[in-house]
Amino acid sequence: MSEPVIPASAFGAVPPPALTPVPSPAPAPAAEVDLGDVITDMSAFREQALEGLGVAGARFRPGPVGTEVFTVPHPLLLSDEQNEQIAKPLSFVEIAKVLLNTPDDPHVYDRFSAAGGRSGDVMMAWRRLSAGLDIPK
Repeated sequence: MSEPVIPASAFGAVPPPALTPVPSPAPAPAAEVDLGDVITDMSAFREQALEGLGVAGARFRPGPVGTEVFTVPHPLLLSDEQNEQIAKPLSFVEIAKVLLNTPDDPHVYDRFSAAGGRSGDVMMAWRRLSAGLDIPK
C-alpha cells in the first residue's frame, strides 16, 4: 500500500521517524454497532473496530522528504487472501510483498525496496503491529 508523493515544502521540512503510527480514519457518521445485535453493516463494524485499535498501520518513507510513503497495514485489516498467504511458510521478502502489494498495485514492494526500504523493516513493523494477536509472526 502506498500514498501519493507529496513535494517537500520550501521551508525544509524535517523527515518523520522511519516508523510512525497511521492514525485511524475519522469515523463515518454511521450509527454505532451494538455487538449484542446481529451485525448487518460490516463497513460500520470495521470502522468502529478500527477506531478501537487506534492505529491502522505503520508508515515508512525510506527515501528523502517528498518521496513516496508506504504503509504496512494492521494485521486485522488484511484480506482473507493475504491472511492465507501469510499463514504459509514464506521468506521475509515474500511476506513484505504480501503486506505491501495490492491487486491494483502489485509493485509497491519493488518501489519500497528501490527507495531504500528492506523486508526486515516491514517485518519489524509487522511484529510491532501484531503484538498480542494470535497470528503468524
